[in-house]
Amino acid sequence: MFDPLRRLKYLPWIELLQVSLFTIGIAIAFDWLFFQIATVPAIRPTIAQLLNSPFAFVIVLGAAVGVGALGVAVMERWFRQIVISNSSLWALVPCLALWLWLRSFLVVFPQLLLPPLTFESFICVVLGVFWKGKPYWR
Repeated sequence: MFDPLRRLKYLPWIELLQVSLFTIGIAIAFDWLFFQIATVPAIRPTIAQLLNSPFAFVIVLGAAVGVGALGVAVMERWFRQIVISNSSLWALVPCLALWLWLRSFLVVFPQLLLPPLTFESFICVVLGVFWKGKPYWR
């Protein structure tokens, strides 16, 4: 009998979780660096005006697209043992979503650009993964 979920068992889940953890760690570091830059008194009014403008939503969604693209870039660069295919790209998406969701509970670091996991940010992560992973679709 045909088992449609059989291919899921053979995906490199541990490596994909490591890729996504490393990706979210880099994104947290960039978010923290942006926060440190935003606390400089000369730059603070400009960044506050930018984050309070109507474009703030677009900036946050762009950061979510960047997280998805960064996940594929990390997988290409440092995790070469993973065969990147359409299946592994789809498996990367819930791994990134899991760490983004867990990151929302981490209140030690400020959240300026790195979005909490919402439906919109999830869709943008998917767009980022498949935008960067376009050469691997086949």
